[in-house]
Amino acid sequence: MPDGPYRVTIVCSGNTCRSPMAAGILTEALAERGAEGIEVASAGTLGIVGSPATPLAVEVSRSFGVDIAAHRSQAFTEDLARSSDLVLALSAEHFGAALALGAPAENVYMLKTFPRRTKDLVGASIHDPIGGDREEYLRVFLEIDDALRQGVSEIIRQAAAGRGEREGE
Repeated sequence: MPDGPYRVTIVCSGNTCRSPMAAGILTEALAERGAEGIEVASAGTLGIVGSPATPLAVEVSRSFGVDIAAHRSQAFTEDLARSSDLVLALSAEHFGAALALGAPAENVYMLKTFPRRTKDLVGASIHDPIGGDREEYLRVFLEIDDALRQGVSEIIRQAAAGRGEREGE
């Protein structure tokens, strides 16, 4: 592929709970389907760099066979926003940040409703479990897992279409 992999970036606030869990889930779902050429990243709008995923995010993810122990947070930057083929936002705030940082509007979706567009960004937001107990992290993990399992086929389809367009240029 001339322009490299299809890039999916999942965005939350601190990049220590929701988006690392989501990136881990999506990576596993893509591997289960044998999908190749799709790069999954996560980032946070708060600009925290180098922090591990929270212990509860790691624990809950591990209980479902998703290993995010090596995760380290990164800031959601203009470069990352513009170089992503698909940005999946966890809340209305993150959706707005992606647009403000220059991600093309057609590439930005709410994770919870992807691949559908929604005007109810607040209703499509996924609660931040930071500071919560294991049950709260479990609810958030399952909500993210459900959304991504429903959207993974569309991600694979978009990646294949994107690669075809880039190769045909």
